[in-house]
Amino acid sequence: MENQILLSNQLRLIRIQNEDQPSLFALMDQVYKDPYRYVWEDEGDWYVNLIYNPQTLQKELSRSRTHYFFVEWRERKIGILKYDFPFSPREIEIPNAMKLHRLYLHKDAHGQGIAKALLDHCEIIAKQNHLESIWLESMDCQVQAKRFYEKMGFQKVLAYTLDFERIFPEYRQILILKKELK
Repeated sequence: MENQILLSNQLRLIRIQNEDQPSLFALMDQVYKDPYRYVWEDEGDWYVNLIYNPQTLQKELSRSRTHYFFVEWRERKIGILKYDFPFSPREIEIPNAMKLHRLYLHKDAHGQGIAKALLDHCEIIAKQNHLESIWLESMDCQVQAKRFYEKMGFQKVLAYTLDFERIFPEYRQILILKKELK
């Protein structure tokens, strides 16, 4: 399994390893919390501690379906990409699919075509593995993210309420979006 995937001369994916946990945590403490702090009672501390701690990372990396990367742009780590396949949500059956689990980019990298390049990469991988669709979850309150995914061909298939008590109740609506692959 290669540790790096070159997407362009300025953009590459670097496979995350267990020993990368401290730098993953530090990166996501900023990249995640900047756009999401307003939805959390504690500005996202609980979530970042839950998702990016050593035990969670080790568990995620031990799954053969998990593909987890740093996104490096212009020789600087600016975010993460994680996808899992085959994987279907609990809330609705989406067979033979990839879950785009995490795609977070530093705000300085927005508007540069990076997210589109990452989605294009996911589509290539999904098609190479004979998957029929890609799905993801997006917070309904994240209008910019929703608009981007819809522009990229994703459509809402389900909405549900997340039961994380630390999220303010008005922000708990989650959308499952799906894109069929041709």
